[in-house]
Amino acid sequence: MTKIKNLWQSKFFKGSIWTLVTIIAVLVVFQAGRFVGFHQASFSYRMGDNYYRAFEGGPREGGMMKGNPFGDLPGGHGAVGKVIKVNLPNIVISTPDNLEKTVFLGENTSIRRFRDNASSSEIKVGDMVVVIGEPNQDSVIEANLIRLLPPTTIKSD
Repeated sequence: MTKIKNLWQSKFFKGSIWTLVTIIAVLVVFQAGRFVGFHQASFSYRMGDNYYRAFEGGPREGGMMKGNPFGDLPGGHGAVGKVIKVNLPNIVISTPDNLEKTVFLGENTSIRRFRDNASSSEIKVGDMVVVIGEPNQDSVIEANLIRLLPPTTIKSD
């Protein structure tokens, strides 16, 4: 009996127990990290699988944007199209479905060409733009962001 009592009270036994508890704690934390990482990776994987269906309207024969440089973008608060009139602080764009939309460029409107900042004076008639903003009570889009697109060439069949 005293040998067992001495074993429980020995430094070797106590050190072994603490080492075992530490190893188990490290393994539990490692497994939790794997679990979280797996769920993040599966979310990213599912998002990649569903991207075209959610944002582009699904793959079409001959490529994603054949015949229409804008794909099937959702409506939302904004517009995509060609600038047909510049009368700052407003511009008018023609959308792919032949609608004209007026866009107001406010003080907080961010204008971008690729990764670079641009100014409203760089917007010219004929430019292709993507506008993100909110419509006001006059049905004018108050732009938060205007992205100037590079010129596109569309080949017809």
